[in-house]
Amino acid sequence: MATKEGISSSTFERMMFGPGTVSINDSVMGATKGGSTLEINRVFRDIRPDGAKGKVRGFRYLESSEAILTVRLLELTEENVYYALAGSTLSSHVISGGDLTPGGTYINAVQLDVEMKGVTAASENSEVEVELTHCLVEGPFVLNLPESGEVVVEMKFHAHFHPDTLTTEPWTITFTPAS
Repeated sequence: MATKEGISSSTFERMMFGPGTVSINDSVMGATKGGSTLEINRVFRDIRPDGAKGKVRGFRYLESSEAILTVRLLELTEENVYYALAGSTLSSHVISGGDLTPGGTYINAVQLDVEMKGVTAASENSEVEVELTHCLVEGPFVLNLPESGEVVVEMKFHAHFHPDTLTTEPWTITFTPAS
């Protein structure tokens, strides 16, 4: 019996490699260790009318959507620590706590750019960019100082819907063709 697989002559042109580059408002955050993870969780409401024996086409709608980018950052600048502590302030090289403010606390855009390897044709994609908008870093800020080795800080960027566009999910994934 023949084995089936999804490999084609173009498979090598459609694979992502490397940890990617993480940027905040188009400014690169720095080196990572352990890579980054993107999660997009979309929950659909399942309405079962009388007589339905299972899920019915057209009787489902989007109930919620969450996008989270987890970054394990090796480079710790004061700006990176400031972003890791949502609501904090940075003044004269000192970071201190504070409240969340709609105008200043949220990060407008966090991008993850990942390379596509093996691209040989102009019709193939050379890069994939994920963008999350209106982000806060949520979760504990943990600065673990091991006896030996380097410090890696994990940051979880949570995208938020904008109040003016509640029907637009706060994430995009863009495939960029080779030029």
